[in-house]
Amino acid sequence: MIYNINKGHNVDMAGKSLVLSGYEEFIAQIKENLKSMELREAIRLAIKSCISKNILVSFLEKNGSEVENMLLSEWDQDEALAVRYEEGREEGRNEAREELFALWEKGISLAEAKKRLNL
Repeated sequence: MIYNINKGHNVDMAGKSLVLSGYEEFIAQIKENLKSMELREAIRLAIKSCISKNILVSFLEKNGSEVENMLLSEWDQDEALAVRYEEGREEGRNEAREELFALWEKGISLAEAKKRLNL
């Protein structure tokens, strides 16, 4: 089972764990910061803000730079996957165009070519 631990979801669960509620607050702070700043700055400010509010203090003081790097990598990975997905779609469209054109050159109608290629 998967639980949504974004702020405001599964409040009962977050209320039972100081670490989980701290993580929830930390991520909410990053999201709020992203409305007015770049990701790296948003993460750094969220780390400082949480420490000042006594949220995940020992963990963030000890591992703040690792947390920052991990979150930057995760967001970059998501962006990279999205770009790769779009590139794959474009590649598929180009291949379909080439196959359609090759069938058309053989005298096959566009409608029949589309049917053969399941388009």
